[in-house]
Amino acid sequence: MDLADGVAVGLAARCLRERGRLRSFDIWDTAARGALLVDLVRAGRVVEQADAIEVQVAPTGFPPADRLLAAMEVEPQQPLTWWVDHGGVGMSDVADAAVTAHRWTVRRTLLGRRYAVGTPASHGEPESAVLDALATACGAAGRRPAEVDRRDLERAGPLLWICEAVVAHLQEAQWRSIRQAGAADGSGSPYY
Repeated sequence: MDLADGVAVGLAARCLRERGRLRSFDIWDTAARGALLVDLVRAGRVVEQADAIEVQVAPTGFPPADRLLAAMEVEPQQPLTWWVDHGGVGMSDVADAAVTAHRWTVRRTLLGRRYAVGTPASHGEPESAVLDALATACGAAGRRPAEVDRRDLERAGPLLWICEAVVAHLQEAQWRSIRQAGAADGSGSPYY
């Protein structure tokens, strides 16, 4: 399975602005790591067992996923949600890997890099459902992060367990960020 056509690259494409700019948001980096975990589940590298998660750390050939797997190999005792927060890979790493894999092109301007997405990979229903859910939960394409409808999650089929875990964690991270911003100015109010 070629992860350069996976959920993480699809999510990165949805995060691009109209002129190919990829903005930098902490929640997008968190979402990128979650999407990489989804891709690793699809590739059979992360497998849900009855009482544990089995991780096969052999390289996939997709650098962001391989970096995440290498980190997981060093600290295998950490739960998957810890890796979503601390995996050391961000959305820009996924975008750069898409360029390296010749799925996207990049041009450098005075205002930064601008990406152009090649022909998007076609995804089946489970992958499309996961993409929709992650895009909603992280606020892709400049939207506000939002709660994902349960009916939309259920379309994820065999990816439901990892999709639910990542979406719940993204929603928790968003609320944590809002609370911290409110605490920083003393109002306790979320910013919108």
